[in-house]
Amino acid sequence: SMRVGYYGDFVFDRVLKTDVNKEFQMGAAPTTSDVEGLQNDPTTNVARPNPAYGKHMQDAEMFTNAAYMALNIWDRFDVFCTLGATTGYLRGNSASFNLVGLFGTKTQYSKFNTANLVPNTALDRAVVELYTDTTFAWSVGARAALWECGCATLGASFQYAQSKPKVEELNVLCNASEFTINKPKGYVGVEFPLDITAGTEAATGTKDASIDYHEWQASLALSYRLNMFTPYIGVKWSRVSFDADTIRIAQPKLAEAILDVTTLNPTIAGKGAVVSSGSDNELADTMQIVSLQLNKLKSR
Repeated sequence: SMRVGYYGDFVFDRVLKTDVNKEFQMGAAPTTSDVEGLQNDPTTNVARPNPAYGKHMQDAEMFTNAAYMALNIWDRFDVFCTLGATTGYLRGNSASFNLVGLFGTKTQYSKFNTANLVPNTALDRAVVELYTDTTFAWSVGARAALWECGCATLGASFQYAQSKPKVEELNVLCNASEFTINKPKGYVGVEFPLDITAGTEAATGTKDASIDYHEWQASLALSYRLNMFTPYIGVKWSRVSFDADTIRIAQPKLAEAILDVTTLNPTIAGKGAVVSSGSDNELADTMQIVSLQLNKLKSR
């Protein structure tokens, strides 16, 4: 026999942890010896402790609405599938997304595009959030009654679900570099330095940011039928992974400066004055070449 119905899966506050290496390749960190005029602009990557290692998402939500179809193969055993749509939301500390930028460069703006500089500062006191679009989702599974006695039933089930939503909106809430991207694109498998056109409309070699979502579930439950009601108690094991190919997304910026501005990043002059245009250190007090990456996530 076959049964058809509705299936809804609404998950709030799922605990997700970054699945990254302990080291991260970027420019060397600034030190107290990097005073104005003596600092060395970073052009090569070095291995630094990865700020994303061991981090957890502050919030992770997935909502699925689907049609449910179950086929009774033999007594007390069903196989089933669901076909529908899912959407998601993630929010975490910016360290979880390796939000980085270049701070303190002495290179003049006129030479900046050919300097091939790499970021030297990890921005880990900010928040990054993303919303996915609504996309097709499916799952398959099996359910069996392992033991029955009168109105009591001990049952077990297994389910595998998959979806690949695209990132609809990406928000970076950071004092040094705040921006929003609708339908972001980025680079996969590309190390620093990114092409100087990254973040502009002229950028090439980018792909849409999408997330491969996989989930495995297994459960065991004891139920008791009371007329029209069947209360139950059980346990469930769940394993989830979110994989965006570690796509690296650059902050939006203008390809050419307008009114001496390419981004809306603020100056951070905690000491001294902002340097005039056309001089060394004219860009030193604003965050440059900012980017982040969507790291792989998994349930604990």
